[in-house]
Amino acid sequence: MDHDDTRRGDARWLPILLVLVVAEITSAFEMGMMFGALATISREFGDPVKAGWLITAFLLVGAASAALSSRLGDLFGRKRVALVLLVLAAAGSLLSALAPTLAVMIVGRAIQGFSAALLPLCVGLVREHVPSRRTGISIGWLAAMATSSAGAGVMLGGWAVDRLGWPSVFWFSCAHAVAAALLMAAVLPASPRRAAEGPLDLTGGLLFAPAVAALLLAITRLKSQAGDPLTIGLALAGLLTLAWWARHEWRHPRPMLDVRLFTQRQIGITMLLAAMYGLGTSQQMLVILQLAQQPAWTGIGLGLSATAAAAIKVPSIAMGLLGAPWSGWLGGRSSGRVAALWGAVIVLAGWVLLALWHDSIAALVVATLVISFGSSALYAGAVVLVTEVAPHERTSEINGQLAVMRSISYAAGTVAMTLLLASDAVSDPARGPGVFASSAAFDRGLLYVVACAAGCVLVILALPGRRRPDIHRRTLTPPMKAQG
Repeated sequence: MDHDDTRRGDARWLPILLVLVVAEITSAFEMGMMFGALATISREFGDPVKAGWLITAFLLVGAASAALSSRLGDLFGRKRVALVLLVLAAAGSLLSALAPTLAVMIVGRAIQGFSAALLPLCVGLVREHVPSRRTGISIGWLAAMATSSAGAGVMLGGWAVDRLGWPSVFWFSCAHAVAAALLMAAVLPASPRRAAEGPLDLTGGLLFAPAVAALLLAITRLKSQAGDPLTIGLALAGLLTLAWWARHEWRHPRPMLDVRLFTQRQIGITMLLAAMYGLGTSQQMLVILQLAQQPAWTGIGLGLSATAAAAIKVPSIAMGLLGAPWSGWLGGRSSGRVAALWGAVIVLAGWVLLALWHDSIAALVVATLVISFGSSALYAGAVVLVTEVAPHERTSEINGQLAVMRSISYAAGTVAMTLLLASDAVSDPARGPGVFASSAAFDRGLLYVVACAAGCVLVILALPGRRRPDIHRRTLTPPMKAQG
């Protein structure tokens, strides 16, 4: 497909962007609404541990899908693969809504997890169909809706469960996925498909999924079963398989997922940025909600109810809707480095503010607003960074790898933060049951996140300055032919 300047006059870019937004928030809604419904489902089925797999199964499949389905979209047409994922999301939702047992519901959630690749695919579709001067702001809006719709999904899920019962969450997800698929089929032009260059690298694709799933599962088990032989075995199996996969892909002439692109300085550094982001800033709501709900007698905390604490998140949704588009606009006018750097500096300022001032509701609200604006800008800036230099035919693949890196580091960061908050505990039977993190433990946790935020700034500064690139023209392969 020839992305010449005639696309700048294409008046269809806005309807296309709206359709892509509707499609890519499918995954965020499915995750957010489940958080809102999980407590009710746990009570109804009487198995909180097994109910936790409604989250874990989605994340495991989603991590693998984010990379593999994105790459398949680059090869066989992003629109075609996105439509398949939306159909799978609808089917998984339908299965969960009608599930007679919790086990069947978990299977449905696993099928829903395929939708995690929709955001990387939509970034690739923006690059295909949106005029180059609109690409940055369009990516910003995709990132904004991905981050803010998860929070909206939590509230929507809680509301739906309270009034309509837990199956309503899955019926809504099913209807949304079907509507998104119909809109995409009707509005989006055909996606390009690369000409065949030899047999598909099936080994690379088959090795990657279990490697990431085992590693992510081991990390999630570390919080409660760190010394368990199964946890250790999963971690070793995941690391060894991942190393074997990386060696295979490095040597393959036409790899499914091209690890050699990680040696490109901007892509490699941005992957490191995603890891630092997941380890630190992604722990925002864990820290804020614990600070808000912890009893005041512990020496730190405001003693708010769960409902009041959750209300602190509401303004952050608006900040996400502002920060990411602003970052995309800034990246389009200058570069992804500038956009990401501004986001990282704002995030660092927010965490420093929270570390110094967290003894009132106003303090938590202000810090949440600053961190949310900066983190959404940073996330959008990272997407712009990899899209600037990615070969056109691997745009979705690289963005999928970025999502996987953030997912794994987010899980690892949650374990690290949980351990830090548990490093020093206080309790008082006279005031009620429960063991809580001490003020010193919170200080360690906040210092950890501040260090990760400072690391994000330093990582971005390691990037070379760039003039604003024409990201539509970057390609390393012959022109592609359109495929419906």
